[in-house]
Amino acid sequence: MRDPRLAPFRGASLAFAAYLLVQAGSAAVLFVLKLGGGAEGIRDFYLGSEERFTAAKSLAGILEVAVPHLVAVPLVLFAAAHVVGFARALPARAHEALVAISFASASAGVLSSFAVRWLDPSFAWLKILAFAGLEGALLAWAALLVSLFVPLRSPAPSPAGPAAGEAVR
Repeated sequence: MRDPRLAPFRGASLAFAAYLLVQAGSAAVLFVLKLGGGAEGIRDFYLGSEERFTAAKSLAGILEVAVPHLVAVPLVLFAAAHVVGFARALPARAHEALVAISFASASAGVLSSFAVRWLDPSFAWLKILAFAGLEGALLAWAALLVSLFVPLRSPAPSPAGPAAGEAVR
């Protein structure tokens, strides 16, 4: 563990990481089932399809999905970014980059739904890229949280003995 002040939060942080993994996995399944996973399926989902007998999505229909996502996703990203940042699990620039990718992907994912429907169907590619970016970010946050509390191996003792200032056990 990088910071002993995190010890009381071990269980909650590991549970949060598990929830991130479950959420990312279920989101991937739903994305493929509902939107088809490809640009054509996304266009059909938002613009309607005569072959599937579906109508174009309405503003109310897209807002019903967008509004909860505009609250829930930033809260999840905010929590993960703060725990990982507090523990200094990443160098500052890498942490800032992951935060930027996370929030940019989440924003682009929500906005691309409106763009596909009312601007240009080619924004379906942005929807796919945004989804992939957010999924990757969620997996990275979960991996970082796990790495803070479940070390892969214990540090090897130094052949020169304890470092200066380190207590001998």
